[in-house]
Order: sequence, then C-alpha cells, then structure tokens
Amino acid sequence: MGSNFIINDFKGWQRKSYLFLLAMVLVQLTAFLFNPSSWITLVGGLSGIICVNLIAQGKASNYIFGFISALIIGYFGLKTKVYAEVLLQTFYIIMDITGLFAWLKASEDGTGNVTDVKVLKGIQWLYAGLIWLGIGILAYYLLGFVNDAQQTLDAVTFSVSATGMLLMIKRYQSQFVFWLLGNLFSIVLWFRAGTHAGGDYALFVMYCMYTFNSIYGMIHWLKLKKNN
Repeated sequence: MGSNFIINDFKGWQRKSYLFLLAMVLVQLTAFLFNPSSWITLVGGLSGIICVNLIAQGKASNYIFGFISALIIGYFGLKTKVYAEVLLQTFYIIMDITGLFAWLKASEDGTGNVTDVKVLKGIQWLYAGLIWLGIGILAYYLLGFVNDAQQTLDAVTFSVSATGMLLMIKRYQSQFVFWLLGNLFSIVLWFRAGTHAGGDYALFVMYCMYTFNSIYGMIHWLKLKKNN
C-alpha cells in the first residue's frame, strides 16, 4: 500500500460514478444550507458519503473515511440520545480498523481493493440470518440498559447494519441487501430524531443517499465479480 493509495482509489471510475458522488455531495450541502445546525454533522455526513461510494467501488480507503464518519456520527448520536447509533458507530469504528487490514491482507497487489467478490448462496443466507438475529437480540438487551426510547427499531437497525459490515469485510456482494435494509431503518430513526429529539436532518438526508448507493453498489459488485 503506497502513501498515495487514497488518491489512487478515486482514479479509474466510470463517469457516471463520479457524477453520482458529486450529486450526493451537493444534496448533502443543500440539506445543510436549509438546516445549518452543525458543521460537525456536515463533515460526518460528507465523510460517510465518500465512504459508501468507495465501498461501492470496492476501494479499501472506504475504511478511513468510514472511521472519520463513525467518530462524528457516534458523538452526535450520544448527544441526541440516539443510542442505537452510538452502538452502531462504535461497532463501525472497531470494524473499520479490522476491515482495512483484512482487505489489505486479502489483496494480491497490496492495494486492498476488492477483486474476489463472493455471493451468499443457499444455506449461507440462513447463517447470515442467524447472525442478524443473534446480534439483534444482544443489541436489544444492551439498549434496554440505557432505557432506549425505541428499543426494538434501534436493535433491528443496529443488527442489520452490523451484519452488512461483517459481510463487507469478507467481501460478499450480498452485504448490500443488509445495507439497504439498514439504511431504510436509519431513515426512519433519524427522521424521528430530527422531528422529536432535536436531531439533525443532514443525517436523515445522508441515509437517503446511502439507500441509493446500496442499490448501485449491489449492481457494481456483481460487475466486479463478472469481470474477475
């Protein structure tokens, strides 16, 4: 891995991919202009947008931007008492470090970029579902200790996104099914936080953009698998 590997990870994309990233950034900036509540959530949102676009491209530097985003959003989740987000972002911080080294180790050229895409098949979906269920039960009881206001929704949101993260580290294209579900749950979570708990709609918009990116990533990783 060279010192300029982050810059290299932004090279060689299709034109539509650059336009998609630009569109997501502009939407995030527009949301901030209409509701300029916090610069720190704007930075977190932009870092997250860059992260998910890098994930869709199969680039290892996604973990660096994801780490930055997780620190900021986790802090804001604590501030607004969205405890599921605190739990999720703490998990992301740990997994971003783990995932970066796992991808670097797995790549033949040292870039960490994804080439050996895998897909869940048959009984593997059952195993993934059981992991989702197990994480969800654990999250439900952990959130109960902090008297979480929407314990069930938050536990489901955490568990589905955590499962997606674990599949991503193992380079499974099927991760995007879980990311899509997790993003939809997070849209509901942050809309409620913005409406009732003094939350920030910039994060609501961010998760809307993540939803579109999950669909794109699902398609692009299938192309990566086909090409390799």
